[in-house]
Amino acid sequence: MVDSLSEKAAQALEWPKVLERLAEGAQSVLGAARCRGLALDNDLEILARRQQETTEWLRLSDGSDPAPVLSFPDTREVVQRASKGGVLEALELRDCGLVLTRMDEVARFCVRHADEAPTVVALAAGLQSTRELQRITQALDAAIQPDGAIKESATPELRRLTHAAQELKQRMREQLDRILHSSRYEDILQESYFAQREGRYVLPVKADMRGRMPGIVHDVSASGATVFLEPRELVELNNSIKVADLEIEREVRRILRELTLLVAGQADALQAGVEVLAELDSVQAKAALSRRLMANPVMLNDQGRVMLKQARHPLLVLAKDDVVANDILLDESIRVLVISGPNTGGKTVTLKIVGLFSLMVRAGLHLPCAPESEMAIFPELYADIGDAQDLSRDLSSFSAHMSQMVQLLAESARSVSSGADIGQSLVLLDEPVTSTDPQEGAALAEALLCHLASLNMKVVVTTHYGPLKELAQTMPGFANASVEFDVTRLAPTYRLFLGVPGGSSALEIAGRLGMNEKILDDARQRLPKDDRRLEDLMVDLQQKQRQLADDLERAAQARAEAECAAVEAKALQARLEEAELDARKGLKKKLGEQFQRARAEVQATVDALKREQKLIKAKETSQRLSELEIQAKQELIPAGEPIPVERLRIGALVEIAGLGMTGSLLEDPQGKKRVRVKVGEGEVLATVANLIGVASGAAVPTPGSPASAATPRKFSTGGGLGLDEQTVVDVRGQAADEALDHVIAALDRATLDGAPFLRIIHGHGTGKLKASLRAYFKESPYVAATRPGDRAEGGDGVTIVSVR
Repeated sequence: MVDSLSEKAAQALEWPKVLERLAEGAQSVLGAARCRGLALDNDLEILARRQQETTEWLRLSDGSDPAPVLSFPDTREVVQRASKGGVLEALELRDCGLVLTRMDEVARFCVRHADEAPTVVALAAGLQSTRELQRITQALDAAIQPDGAIKESATPELRRLTHAAQELKQRMREQLDRILHSSRYEDILQESYFAQREGRYVLPVKADMRGRMPGIVHDVSASGATVFLEPRELVELNNSIKVADLEIEREVRRILRELTLLVAGQADALQAGVEVLAELDSVQAKAALSRRLMANPVMLNDQGRVMLKQARHPLLVLAKDDVVANDILLDESIRVLVISGPNTGGKTVTLKIVGLFSLMVRAGLHLPCAPESEMAIFPELYADIGDAQDLSRDLSSFSAHMSQMVQLLAESARSVSSGADIGQSLVLLDEPVTSTDPQEGAALAEALLCHLASLNMKVVVTTHYGPLKELAQTMPGFANASVEFDVTRLAPTYRLFLGVPGGSSALEIAGRLGMNEKILDDARQRLPKDDRRLEDLMVDLQQKQRQLADDLERAAQARAEAECAAVEAKALQARLEEAELDARKGLKKKLGEQFQRARAEVQATVDALKREQKLIKAKETSQRLSELEIQAKQELIPAGEPIPVERLRIGALVEIAGLGMTGSLLEDPQGKKRVRVKVGEGEVLATVANLIGVASGAAVPTPGSPASAATPRKFSTGGGLGLDEQTVVDVRGQAADEALDHVIAALDRATLDGAPFLRIIHGHGTGKLKASLRAYFKESPYVAATRPGDRAEGGDGVTIVSVR
């Protein structure tokens, strides 16, 4: 279509207002201008990249490393003048320095974030941060103050000249002060101050007294009563000051020429940098608008597919806090969407949402809708919205609308004849073919929509015509939609329902606006019965649709709440398990401390036995250790009643009293004194009397826990624990400290149970574990003697320990 049609469509959709709100987020004048003239593209790859640029800038602005400020002056004309030989003023050079500083800041920022924002970094590739540019920046900063004045320290010569001029001016002020405070000139001076005229110091002298002070008159006051006179005695000093000022001015011009040459030498880089900075400023403005709109990037397609979830009008979002969001669907099966419903119900707003979204995605903007939405790219857009009456052209509303329709159809015909694809055109019609006879208007509107559909255009139309609603319900490729009107409140809800037509509710709205009830009743009676039944049917359909939508919303909310509750329950379970694990660790630590104290007591008893040979002392200590073990077992035993032995069967979970070990029965205990119990990977022969049934679900030591890591496979039957004659302790693969703890515990039990020896399996490995254990055996009071195992016992990978 011609640009004029697209221009009218953009104006009708208030696209310039969107661009103006976008420009508000720009930080530079040039960036704002870019936003107001934002180009529209049709290439999917380019548009996807533009959306990604906005997404990445949003992510960067939310990061811990703040994005650089993009406010900068427009130096394009200045740099161009410098490249042509012109000399720039100090303020203009200062602006060039600001641009160079921004270029360097952005370039460094992009280097730091190259991995997380590759699209933005690619966009900033035109920014150079060379040593030459940095040298120019430093030269400009060294010579020019932020307010645009030349620094005294710009060059040594300028500093010398400035100091010399200041000394001369100080001498001048001293001379002037002497004259002003001299009684000789008290009657001559008009007032006690001095001034400057044409760069020379002068005194205000009464006009009728000027003959009494020889000198040069430089100015006269407006009243003529005062002349500004340079005393003869100050002429030479004034001349010296004038010369000094001229020398300073010449040095300043020389500095400006040199700095201008530096800028001109990098004119191309500066011009390219300004363009890139402006483009980046427009990207950050897009990100700022996206944040204000709570917008998201969406999927794009060139198949004419529009699937918008929770879409909101962007200008309404910026103006109001609560905007009703709606789903809008125009998939491949729908060419024409007919929206009906009451006035002020939101039909035109829905129409404009589709049109504005089509422009926004072509400009690379995020859309105020759910992120799972999808929007088509429409290279051609036509919109006929609002009253097109034009009195200057003697056009009525109907004539004006028809003129636009004729222009649209003419352009479409030319495009088709030229072989162009007009299938990717979006047409928005707000109540077409109105302001004329309703029957003729409806018929013409039907014919128009059918023709546009035959051209494969995507059409969204609002209407009050009943025949158009019927057409949308029966014609393939057409679909109905309606905006809701709450009959109980007699107010629109602005909710859009897809698939059902809507009534105009004209009588209800007239009543809400204060129309006489008798007139309304009369109007209802005058309606044809079919029209009344159709209106009632549409009201009923809308109520059912609203109920379904509400039920669906409640179901979705309930599901979300259930999922949230499940997540919370899982987190609570994890916390409880962690707390239980911490508690068990605390009990195990306490038990370990008690066993350590018991070992110390046993050791003391053994030492005493060596000295006193009193067996009763050992028995008391053994009894004490047994009490400690029983107490610890009671602290660790799972909550719940233990299972009696007579109820235990093969596979039942049992605990062996006194050992703190848990395993499963390999045989029924009924009628037996000892049974086999599977503990970890080994077997234990345990006395039935020492078995405690563990209730199902109670916590037990895991095979990987310290209590089971080195569980002896067979035990001696001595000491009343109901174990076998030989004790085997397997500590292969364990650290030396861990293995030593397990061996000491086994020696404790063996000493108390009267076991004659232990078989310690430590393996060969590096030999460190074997050496550590055998070194301990030499010092242990429990050990009478040790020897390596013979070939049948495992060789040197086993140590046989004789227990005292």
